Amino acid sequence: MMIQSQHIQKYYGAELVLSDVTFEIKEGEKVGLIGRNGSGKTTLMKMISGSDMPDQGTLSIRKNARIGTLAQIPDYGNGETVYHVLQSAFQNLLDIKEEMQQLEAEMSSTDTAANPSTLEALLRQYGHMQEEFESSGGYEIEASIDRVASGLGIPVEQYHRPFSTLSGGEKTKVGLAVILLQNPDILLLDEPTNHLDMEAIEWLEIYLGAYSGTAIITSHDRYFLDAVVAKIIEIEDGEAFTYHCNYSKYKEEKEARLLQQFAEYQEQQKKIQKMKESIKQLIEWGTGPTRQILASIVGLPRCRRRWTG
Repeated sequence: MMIQSQHIQKYYGAELVLSDVTFEIKEGEKVGLIGRNGSGKTTLMKMISGSDMPDQGTLSIRKNARIGTLAQIPDYGNGETVYHVLQSAFQNLLDIKEEMQQLEAEMSSTDTAANPSTLEALLRQYGHMQEEFESSGGYEIEASIDRVASGLGIPVEQYHRPFSTLSGGEKTKVGLAVILLQNPDILLLDEPTNHLDMEAIEWLEIYLGAYSGTAIITSHDRYFLDAVVAKIIEIEDGEAFTYHCNYSKYKEEKEARLLQQFAEYQEQQKKIQKMKESIKQLIEWGTGPTRQILASIVGLPRCRRRWTG
């Protein structure tokens, strides 16, 4: 289990946004989070990302799980180029690379060369760092950036532009690329197909299909949801309803559920009507306190009626 929600409640001021949200998401599942505007989808995504907390109930996320969140307009430094922003997805590896370069400088110095024991210790340290760098894909950083940027339609010519000069849509696209390059355990994607052309959307569908982590996606693009997700969680009237299918199948299952509920409601109304008719007959035949009690149940006048039959 990657994420588990139990009876979550969330207020904003005096307004109850989420009243009883319960669901489970397993490792590797691709989930579509849907609901009307204002239903609480964004609130729930914030709680999963850790930027907000439920007022009641519990939200459990696997320990040490890395979460990647796509903000609509990512925020980076004014002096950063697009390529530097893309590189930031590999900051840990870049730090290791810098330390390796420092070790290389130390090992090549005259003082170190004259001290075999020091040189041997530095070589061991360098070997461990090089192994970690290689196993984590450090030598594939540039290729990974080019692959994801090309797939999302970020041109190479844009690499050296200051990130701050990009349009809102371009910034969002670069932000999406960074999240994908980070390869987190949980992807939280809010309208990821915005600002993408059809070719980029198709590439993203294939990417998410091969992605081994868990993805939670809010999107108004039903075709994208059909291609990517295998579970739908709908937020409606403050509660969560889970459907183990894609979006199109969800529509069919929800329609069938609503029709069943309507049929049960009609049957219930028939029974209620029968009960009322039986009570009315008892009222006509009854006298005294019994008649007054029955009349109050069906809302009839409490006055006596003279039997004329």
